[in-house]
Amino acid sequence: MSSSSSSPSSTSSTTYEIPAAALARFQSNPWTASLLSSPHYHAVKTYSREAKETSEDTYFGATIATPTTIPHCVTLHKRHIDTLAAQPPQIFPPPVSAKPQPTPKTPAHVISLFDFSAPGICGHPLVAHGGVIATVLDEVMSLTVARHIPGYNDNEVEQRGRVFTVQLDVRYLKPVAAPALTVVKTWCVAQQGRKFWMRGQLVQEEEGDGGGQLEWVKRKIVCAEAFGVWILARPAKL
Repeated sequence: MSSSSSSPSSTSSTTYEIPAAALARFQSNPWTASLLSSPHYHAVKTYSREAKETSEDTYFGATIATPTTIPHCVTLHKRHIDTLAAQPPQIFPPPVSAKPQPTPKTPAHVISLFDFSAPGICGHPLVAHGGVIATVLDEVMSLTVARHIPGYNDNEVEQRGRVFTVQLDVRYLKPVAAPALTVVKTWCVAQQGRKFWMRGQLVQEEEGDGGGQLEWVKRKIVCAEAFGVWILARPAKL
């Protein structure tokens, strides 16, 4: 699959070819295949999946990018960038609840598809470690922040290097299976100057046969959700 943006409000103007192995893996499942083919999103290069000589991105791009950890990842951008609220919610993050917070009504700004393998990311048997769950939520939310920075695509390395997590609140709602295909959806809730308020969800399909349901109508379960604050540091502070 290849994807390109024809919309002037999209941040990418180049065509990106998803690696063949990742494409085959995600096309093998009706759910992730439907996300790949959505007309509302286009695939972009996940720059943090490449370890740099400076040691930047080594954890995400090498340590957990192996056959037994997370061998495949594809990032999808919403073609149109939403106008962000100028004021964050009065209570953020919201109070801890036994139930997940309602999913935002607007489509996710960024969707990332992950192939969770095993045993490299397992904490409990066939269950992903909580630290890995926090990592993928943090990473995709960071990519979403960067997408809202003017000129981001004109200077990928410099701008990405200025994005820092200030606060990350992860709520673990259900065990995250590994091996399993996993989808992370993220939203930029609001922006004030160099601060960004973020929301994320980690979603998996229900296991088993879905109670007799057809494969493509299996329930999608929010296994973890995250709320966070990011900042774009001034160049002089780095």
